[in-house]
Amino acid sequence: MKIICNHCDGQGYIEIRDCTGEIQREETCVFCQGMGQILDDNDED
Repeated sequence: MKIICNHCDGQGYIEIRDCTGEIQREETCVFCQGMGQILDDNDED
């Protein structure tokens, strides 16, 4: 079962911000590899 990635909220990328809150760059989410979804390891099909 696939679930939405909690780290990027399903977007597939993370916005890197500076101390004022301005977006400096966007990076591919390392937890879902840019897919926006994570496989649930607890799923027993």
